[in-house]
Amino acid sequence: PAYADVNKFIETKYKFGKKGWELDAILTLPKKKKGEEFKNFPVVILVHGSGPNDMDETIGPNKPFKDLACGLASKGIAVFRFNKRTQQHPEKILNLLQDFTIWEETIEDVILAIEKLSNNPDIDPQQIYVLGHSLGGYLIPKISQTEKYVGGFVIMAGFVRPLEELIWEQFNYLFSLDDQISEEEKNKLDSLKQQIELVKSQNLTKEIPANKLPLGVPASYWLDLKGYNPLEIIKTTKTKFLVLQGEKDYQVSMKDFELWKYGLKDNSLAKFKSYSSLNHLFMESEGKSSPAEYLKANHIPEYVIDDIVEFILK
Repeated sequence: PAYADVNKFIETKYKFGKKGWELDAILTLPKKKKGEEFKNFPVVILVHGSGPNDMDETIGPNKPFKDLACGLASKGIAVFRFNKRTQQHPEKILNLLQDFTIWEETIEDVILAIEKLSNNPDIDPQQIYVLGHSLGGYLIPKISQTEKYVGGFVIMAGFVRPLEELIWEQFNYLFSLDDQISEEEKNKLDSLKQQIELVKSQNLTKEIPANKLPLGVPASYWLDLKGYNPLEIIKTTKTKFLVLQGEKDYQVSMKDFELWKYGLKDNSLAKFKSYSSLNHLFMESEGKSSPAEYLKANHIPEYVIDDIVEFILK
């Protein structure tokens, strides 16, 4: 993107993570000016959405996490991004699928990233921030429960409602894009409804095969999320929060944005902002939002970068 000034930052490749599950990562670090040899920087750790994402959260030709890294580092904030465990170790994940949870998918690696950056002499350990996008935003309250010190959180298109409820909403939206639902689509919705009912029921056990559950996600994962209430966890926190939402996002709607506002209403440090023309990737779109727009090359606008910079630096 035009706002990325490659003369203002350097990128260093890292390997980090749990033994046997090491991940490729990049630290994008602002360059120090003359006389700033001992300066350390605030840092943002980027936490992916659903699926086996790489460190740039690549979707088609778009790389929203790379945009964030280059944009923030150009304005004085370091960024740490890494491949998701499901992206770098897919075969190993398949071997432990029956015990797979959000801990293995996301949370453990975020904790390890916080530990790594806390010991980096170029990073201010009092200014470590965690930014979660989509599923990553949904998990921010869980991450906030860890004993690791975090100076603040940024939630971008994070949902609050149960994941199965969100999946149902998304499929209904996608099947309705052409203003009609075919017999095949109706059958898929009926099947999905049965799978969701099983997830919500008391009959869900680890022994139920993944193909009987939404998106083929194993029972261990759904059991881990049962009873998870993000709003209950964050309503007493006094940590800084910035919640951002695209108003054209069909994957995570403004319903969730309003729920975050409600959950954080007693937190005087919480800030909220929605953008009328942005989609789920925080990229500008025209007309009715659909998956097709993710295949058009685009960038996160600079005004989103600036809002994150202001939240962190001011």
